[in-house]
Amino acid sequence: MPEQARLRFCVLTPRAAAVDRPVDGARVPTETGQVGLRPRGEPLLLAVEAGLVVLRDGPAVALVATAGGLLESDGVTATLYTPFAATGATAEEVEAALDAALADPESELAARQRLEELEQHILQELGHGPPAAPGGHHGG
Repeated sequence: MPEQARLRFCVLTPRAAAVDRPVDGARVPTETGQVGLRPRGEPLLLAVEAGLVVLRDGPAVALVATAGGLLESDGVTATLYTPFAATGATAEEVEAALDAALADPESELAARQRLEELEQHILQELGHGPPAAPGGHHGG
């Protein structure tokens, strides 16, 4: 397919460009459902939900798990700004990338998970969260 009939799709995180490649089309998750992007589409600005972005390149598909973010497209280039992205050609590759990110104490995903655990602990202490698991430590 000629290059002008393709959409340049970029996924940018604070650390690096996770994706920067021409594609035939993309599907991104939004609050109101999946939105499809094609070359020469209307300019748009979208809030993207955390989830799976699917990039189509001929018969091949690439997957990008993201923490959500902001997507802007002018019909030639679509750029998703997200705090985290894990890529792969198969679900297994994406899952392995997510597992690696969680295992890396320096990763944004691991930091978010620790922050969420801290938030739940604080809410429990304040009496606003779910009760602590049975057998857990109860101060007093």
